[in-house]
Amino acid sequence: MPAWLSRTRVLVVVGKGGVGTSTVAASLALLAADGGADVLLVSVDGKPGLGPLLGGRPLGPDEQLLHAGRTGTRAGNGRIRGRTITSKQAFGDYLALKGFGGILRRAASAASFDVIAGSTPGMEHLLVLGKIKELDREQAADLIIVDAPPAGHAAPFLRSASALQQAVASGPVREQADEVAALLADHQRCQCVLVTLPEETPVNEVIELAYDLEDDLGMALAPLVVNACWPELPGLQMTAAAAAKQQKLPLPAATRRALDEVVRFANVRIRGQHTQFARLDDGLPLPRIHLPRLPVARLLPTHLGALATALAAAPITPDRVAR
Repeated sequence: MPAWLSRTRVLVVVGKGGVGTSTVAASLALLAADGGADVLLVSVDGKPGLGPLLGGRPLGPDEQLLHAGRTGTRAGNGRIRGRTITSKQAFGDYLALKGFGGILRRAASAASFDVIAGSTPGMEHLLVLGKIKELDREQAADLIIVDAPPAGHAAPFLRSASALQQAVASGPVREQADEVAALLADHQRCQCVLVTLPEETPVNEVIELAYDLEDDLGMALAPLVVNACWPELPGLQMTAAAAAKQQKLPLPAATRRALDEVVRFANVRIRGQHTQFARLDDGLPLPRIHLPRLPVARLLPTHLGALATALAAAPITPDRVAR
């Protein structure tokens, strides 16, 4: 397990919708568990797909075992458990923490949650983050990996504590906000993994989000994960006709034209990818991990091993650093 992954106890995985944050979160969980860690994988927006991605059932509020390490190895001590945390679940857990009995807790939760959520902007997010904070305080796992909402909602989600610190002067809400803000800003307890694709819009968003999280919230940023990178194939520098001549193979004209079009498309994508890498070098001077683009229609549990292996590689240091 790389040193950066074992540096903190809470890992928040964030990125624009569609860039593969859930896949990265599951792959990080697999990497940590195979390194011997007890991992709790949490979906905070109710998405159940993390469970099937790791070979289990759709996630729900109750924990389920998704992966166990191989017996007889260090990984035999590692495992992945998964669950969801929604704001309503977190509110019920908060009432339980404050000593409400089962019947009273259910009645209070049903009656007051909508009122509280509607009248206190950011409260729903704070409840979820408060539950994660309690799980960390209870040492519920060696590593808690949080699959956060997409980038457009991630900033309000993570800013909810600081926003409520400004709005509420005292009382239980202020106390909860202070504790959550302290967790997010503690580099020994929490760090954020940003995920992007090597494409213009996701790169724009991840650069903006990174500065928001680091400068405004004081969060520690782990290596940036660039997902679905196109492979650099030396054969793409050769035309189909030249390749056929080199191999002494006949090549019909229609086949040659089709292959040349494939090569042209791949080279365009790779040049665009290099442009985005350069933009990241200039705009976001973080070490990067490049994950390969997997040529499959649907990711299966067997594919996560390849991504976990790529995540274990030494991060790439940007050639140029500009802020």
